[in-house]
Amino acid sequence: MTTDEHGASTGDGTRAAARLLEIATRNADELLGEARSEAASIVATAQTEAERLTASSQAQAEQLTASARTDADRVLAAAHAEAERVHAELDQTRAAQSAELDRQRTTVLGELADRRAALEAEVARLQQLEQDHRNRMRSYLTQQLAQIEPIPHPEGPHR
Repeated sequence: MTTDEHGASTGDGTRAAARLLEIATRNADELLGEARSEAASIVATAQTEAERLTASSQAQAEQLTASARTDADRVLAAAHAEAERVHAELDQTRAAQSAELDRQRTTVLGELADRRAALEAEVARLQQLEQDHRNRMRSYLTQQLAQIEPIPHPEGPHR
């Protein structure tokens, strides 16, 4: 190669390298722009998805909270109803026991009154029996005394 050819060839090579460098720079700029655009799109999509997931999570949390409150209210209402039922049952049991105690007390007091009346009648009978016995004894003893009393003699006492 001659110097002119070499110089021409070097000039062409430099131009070609510059052109290649320009094309590579343009391609790099385009790829960088596309990469930035794609990155911005990915970030925007991720941001949208994050916002959607956050909203969905908040809605689900609110739904779970509302459901828990509803369940808690239902359980509380059931507990109140059960407490009222038990209270009413206790009142009913207490009233039944009180009525049973009153009935038993009335029965026992009636039995005691009957027993007392029977005992008082027995005491009265025994007192009458005692009085009759005393009267008979008095009468008998009076007769016996009358039989053993000395008969007075008209002559006077004996010495």
